[in-house]
Amino acid sequence: MIRIGGHEFSDPIIIASGILPDVANYIENFCKKYKPSAITTKTFTLDPLEPHYPPTLIKVHEGCYINAIGLGNPGIETINSINTECPLIASVGGKSIDEIVKAVERIRNDKVVIVELNLSSPNRAGYGQDMASYVGEIVKNVKGITKLPVFVKFGPWDNINELVGKALANGADGVTLINTVKVLSVDIYSAKPLLKYGTGGLSGKCIHPLAVRIIKEVYEEYSVDIIGMGGVFDWRDAVELIEVGAKLVGLGTVIIDKGPNAITEIRIGLQNFLSEKGLKIKDLIGIAVRK
Repeated sequence: MIRIGGHEFSDPIIIASGILPDVANYIENFCKKYKPSAITTKTFTLDPLEPHYPPTLIKVHEGCYINAIGLGNPGIETINSINTECPLIASVGGKSIDEIVKAVERIRNDKVVIVELNLSSPNRAGYGQDMASYVGEIVKNVKGITKLPVFVKFGPWDNINELVGKALANGADGVTLINTVKVLSVDIYSAKPLLKYGTGGLSGKCIHPLAVRIIKEVYEEYSVDIIGMGGVFDWRDAVELIEVGAKLVGLGTVIIDKGPNAITEIRIGLQNFLSEKGLKIKDLIGIAVRK
């Protein structure tokens, strides 16, 4: 068991935001079949948002994708219709402090164990990373209206430790690292971006070493509770993130690329590694930072 944000999780393996559709039956069936220790919802905003026009997802290298769905979602009220055995991490976004606070206020699903503030998506102007500079005020206001633990999801930026410090100083219970990296891919024949939106967020194997570095630097500075993610494709990748400070590990692109059976493969590989070493998860957390 792993305790984070005041909740006990059965193991470190969770589903990252934006992977499962906002369909209650699908989420419940997925929970029962693959048994992740938690499911992070797609990012919900106060009011519905239309996704960007397709194409919104392209594969650029083996195990590497660029997406620009643009936080398309049916609005925060949808989360209250999700009935699942799995604990939920509610991803919330908005284009103003007031919108984010009002969205969090509307969460009534008692399966939600953590609120994850998405202040890092690079795929919609005015949202995500455009709100990161207000992190202190956002966290302070959200903590004032919810008893749920509040985590902030950040991107791999040069000022990451400064932003994490502001989040923690205003009451954040932890951080989620890392979101996708803003990139551009161009079709050389048409000389136009491959994604309709233009830029997009790079995920998958290409960003894993970057995730390792960012998580290590933040854990080294603050020893904070971290939900780690970024290019986890096998159990070794999961162990690597845990050893630099992550308590939970989010799976995302690997499910798109290899299918949900990857969850079981990674879980079994992690369990076997721990058994062979005679260790528990808590023995691994941050060990590469402490050495």
